[in-house]
Amino acid sequence: MKGKSVFRQDYNQTKLLVKAGIISGDNAVRRSKALDLVVTYIENGIVYEELPDGSKKQIEVLERKPAKIILEKGMVFHGK
Repeated sequence: MKGKSVFRQDYNQTKLLVKAGIISGDNAVRRSKALDLVVTYIENGIVYEELPDGSKKQIEVLERKPAKIILEKGMVFHGK
């Protein structure tokens, strides 16, 4: 059996952009650590600050707010 095919024409472009983002993010973190800079990131809804020596410091816990809009089939969004 074949796997489920994707019908979006921009699938390969999106896949390539995600891959480029991951690689550039990894390079930025590695270079920041090499220059003894602090790296700030979010993991599981918590903001961490990682020092060049590898120690982590918790900065803030992010709260998730539920969406105020209930999405229904056939809704149309208008951008302003």
